[in-house]
Amino acid sequence: MEALLAAWFDKLNFFATGMGLLTTGAVATSIILFWRWRLTLVSLFVVQIGVAVLVVRMHGVPIAWAATQLLVMAVCLPMLALSTQQVKATMAARRPGSWVLRGLTVILLLVSWRVFDLALPLPVIAPQIVQLFVWLGLCTLIILSLSDTPFFTGVALLLWCIPVQAVVEILLPGLRLHLLIAIGEILVTLACSYLILTAQTPVIAAEAVVTDLTFAPPPVPLVGLNGSTKGEAPGALPTGSTTGGQTTKKTLPTEKNPDAPFAIGRSR
Repeated sequence: MEALLAAWFDKLNFFATGMGLLTTGAVATSIILFWRWRLTLVSLFVVQIGVAVLVVRMHGVPIAWAATQLLVMAVCLPMLALSTQQVKATMAARRPGSWVLRGLTVILLLVSWRVFDLALPLPVIAPQIVQLFVWLGLCTLIILSLSDTPFFTGVALLLWCIPVQAVVEILLPGLRLHLLIAIGEILVTLACSYLILTAQTPVIAAEAVVTDLTFAPPPVPLVGLNGSTKGEAPGALPTGSTTGGQTTKKTLPTEKNPDAPFAIGRSR
């Protein structure tokens, strides 16, 4: 198995070159620009492959460490994908602005990178790798600041764990601390997957507004002079009295009723 992984890493030596460093950083930046959950998962796995190959080739980290990181990422990403598939309509409705806004954010990040000369002095690690790790950390902060969904929060935390795993393995080899971080990644992914399923947009039912028409009295028929019914007076109020076991009803006509201008009340 280790020989197979070594042969596979030999084919991916591109990520250990200068152009490979730029490609890894650009793939991480594409998460901010496009903000598509499927493309985000693919980009995250590509970043994990690029960092694993880079650390193995330039610092001689065991291939077993790289295989563990790829396996953990291969377990975490399908969990996020399965949960997001259930609520993809909600994900599309909660996109943080247009691609122009996110593009301006990336441009501002690049300008700040050049102006302030962001660097982290780590003598053990190669300067090019340090710059890549700082860039991945900045991309993580941008994703956390733009997102308000558990999916992209989980993606940002997984992206943050990629350089942390590499730094811990380079500075403290042999302690197997990467296993603890891998367990933390799985727990974070499970928590974010659960929050994705529970963060659906609630359905708010419209409440009926109660007005005076709700309690309007029932319509009463109007009786003309010849005893014929002219219709119903919406505003007429029925009155009645009981005489000898029979109920006598009287109708009070509505004022200025165009349908029965000469209607009068009649006892029955």
